[in-house]
Amino acid sequence: MPEVCAESSGPGVDLTADRTSSDQPVGRLVTVSSLAESTSWDPVATGEKAIREVGLFIASLPVNLAAQAIALMERHDYGLMPSSDGPNANVMGHPLFELPIWIDSATREQGTLPADVMSAISTSSLVGYLSVRAEDDFFDGDWPQPEAAMMLAGTLRAKHSALLATHVSSASFWHRFEAVWQAYAEAMLLERSLHQRGAQYGPDEFAAVLGRSQPLEIPGGAVLALKGRWDLSEQLSQLVRHLAHATQIFDDFVDAPADLEAGNYTLTVRRLGGLEGASEMRRGMVSQCDQIMAEARRELDSAADLAGAMGVDDLSAWADERRQVMDSASSAMYSALFQHLDLS
Repeated sequence: MPEVCAESSGPGVDLTADRTSSDQPVGRLVTVSSLAESTSWDPVATGEKAIREVGLFIASLPVNLAAQAIALMERHDYGLMPSSDGPNANVMGHPLFELPIWIDSATREQGTLPADVMSAISTSSLVGYLSVRAEDDFFDGDWPQPEAAMMLAGTLRAKHSALLATHVSSASFWHRFEAVWQAYAEAMLLERSLHQRGAQYGPDEFAAVLGRSQPLEIPGGAVLALKGRWDLSEQLSQLVRHLAHATQIFDDFVDAPADLEAGNYTLTVRRLGGLEGASEMRRGMVSQCDQIMAEARRELDSAADLAGAMGVDDLSAWADERRQVMDSASSAMYSALFQHLDLS
């Protein structure tokens, strides 16, 4: 049985001070707290607050948009957990609330962000994710009123932008913001065309498809812009890319049977032999389980290494948890597949 599948400036800097670079925010008073006053952010509490803020935003929407937003939240069981386990946003592999907190901690020599600013960034992260979720549901045909998905996604994206615009005025940040969302839109369209049986789908195309997850870098980028550490933005972008690769290949492996049944010929479905049919793909899932999980772990390792170089020390423990989840899920799937495999 395969090995896994079987088993700066100183503290207290005023970020609105006159700067010669257009990369620095100007025009709104955002004073970073000194190290002596620094705050240790809790991702669970931050996530809970973000979900409450989203709830207030939804309540403020006109009746039709509010109904669609509530339906989106209920369809994916987004909300606060009944226990003390914190927010449920169903975002395994996507550190929506953690990443900006980690970036703030990694740049602690520049102080730490005020509570209202971190709250706005975290809420923006969640609202941006929900806009993507609405569009993904639309593409998957899971929305009873497709036109409503378009209207809701646009509304959520506007709120996502507005929350950041209140605090961030760095020209470099907003240039990257635009580029990331353009790459996301192109990736979403490209992915759908690549799922056709006759499409040419290889590693280069997969790399482009990963752009659909790149908006995850935006909240961390906002922190870098506010802290005057835009020099770390390329490393942040690459870190997110490694996380997206690990998550996507794992998800595609787990979803391969459903994808094949739906006629979605993902790169993983093709690698597993799905073009030859369900039986061949089941064999491929057994024989290639370790190989694909090893690829996902390598991407997590690369993300953790890059995070360490950036001073984002907390990602290592988070990545360890994701490895455990991946190993457990792949082991269970392997056992189920092996039991039903026709070896004749």
